[in-house]
Amino acid sequence: MVLVFIVLGGGVVALEKTNPKTPENATVYVLDVKDTDVQRLDVQTPSGTASFERAEPLGWKFADSNAEADLSRVSSVVNRLAKLRSSSKVSDNVTNPSQYGLDPATEVGTLVMKDGTNTRVLIGSKTANDAAYYAMVDGKHELHTINTLLVGDFEKLVTQPPVPSPTAEATASSTPRGGVATATTPEPGEATETPTPTIGLPAPSLGSP
Repeated sequence: MVLVFIVLGGGVVALEKTNPKTPENATVYVLDVKDTDVQRLDVQTPSGTASFERAEPLGWKFADSNAEADLSRVSSVVNRLAKLRSSSKVSDNVTNPSQYGLDPATEVGTLVMKDGTNTRVLIGSKTANDAAYYAMVDGKHELHTINTLLVGDFEKLVTQPPVPSPTAEATASSTPRGGVATATTPEPGEATETPTPTIGLPAPSLGSP
């Protein structure tokens, strides 16, 4: 009996070393890829689609027009999709994704990498309490919920295209140097203000009669 318990105990220890437990507070990712390797983002929502490509040496551009896109907005979505955190894991092997709005998916974010591979993040319907969205990676079976804020920013790439805001330099170019308005020369016949005389000196002449 003692020998049996020793053998069983050794088996448990070996199993724990092979499959270590995940710490309770450890971050669980729906998707975990290197964000700097993402070369293109394709967004598909009920409101429409949008595509963005990396611009050299730094930034993002609209794929269809090559026009500059807002760096912070596009990068924010790309970074969070590439390192997509799970709010909670619903299932390790979902058998009916359609009941979560995932077959077909309500929204899709496709990340195209440097090596040409792509990963599709499928976003489904909201949870019953409206606190999160169901999501999974195409080709995988794990079902998760994700943050609503990310999905909102994802949708805005279509409904509110990320066009760069005017720069401070452009605004400054329309303002006189030093922030002081310059005097203008009146046109012929235009009324002019009468100069104010200085006390103790004769009034200035306005010209020959």
